[in-house]
Amino acid sequence: MESIIIKPKNEILRKYIQYFLFFKNTENAILSYTTFPNNNLCLAIYKQNEIKHVNKSQTNRCIITQGSKPFVSKLYGFHKTPFQVDINSSLDQVCIIFHPSALRSFTNASYTDLMKSDTVFEDIFLNNNDFLLEQIFEEDDFAKRTQKLESLLLGNLKHEIPDKLKEGLYFISKNNNENLTVETLCKNLKISESSLFRLFKNNLGQNPKSYLKTIRFRNILDEIMLGQNTHTEVDYLNQYYDQAHFINDFKTHTGYSPKSLIEKVSVQQNDLTWIYNKMNRE
Repeated sequence: MESIIIKPKNEILRKYIQYFLFFKNTENAILSYTTFPNNNLCLAIYKQNEIKHVNKSQTNRCIITQGSKPFVSKLYGFHKTPFQVDINSSLDQVCIIFHPSALRSFTNASYTDLMKSDTVFEDIFLNNNDFLLEQIFEEDDFAKRTQKLESLLLGNLKHEIPDKLKEGLYFISKNNNENLTVETLCKNLKISESSLFRLFKNNLGQNPKSYLKTIRFRNILDEIMLGQNTHTEVDYLNQYYDQAHFINDFKTHTGYSPKSLIEKVSVQQNDLTWIYNKMNRE
């Protein structure tokens, strides 16, 4: 399977879009990959696939098979457990990865409704061009696909991110090696916990506690995969209570201990840290 990351060229768009991710599979094989919780949102667009997403209890699994619809588009994010994707057919997929809260600059639609929809792209980017997806997918060159996507996104910027949220996200980014709490964030922003909850839930789709917990996990995952610190040093830098707390939290987010995950991870490409498996069909 081919996977390519392309980051936006437009400086304005870089504030909203982390990167574009393209998957293409023509192999006669059953493929699967696992990714881990993050605070960004992925708008995934599939050509002629059927998508079944089961997200309950400890199961967070997406199964991709051949479908009859020309296009299906899904929004993925807010994961609390590992996200497993099983690919059982050919695949031509475009993903738009939004920075936290950036989706709100394009739509005010309910996150709950969007997460349930199979037509997220159409729900957000209603326009007079009914053949836009056909035009994007007919380009075999991923760079040309990116150009069309950037033009679309720039033409659909509608809303400003609330200043108070910008202030909060900036504070978190500058103190992301600290064990930030909801109380600390409220004090810094001079707002109540209920106001902070609404601010995050309405604009990011997550409550502040979940957001901060995921930030801490991603920090420690990056440090472990880069091999910059021992476990003890990482624990201290991220202010876990103790080694057991760190291990339990890590297993919840990845399904593995840190040592086991390092042995399992088969692909790291820029912003991607995932486990990839391939099994040839008989």
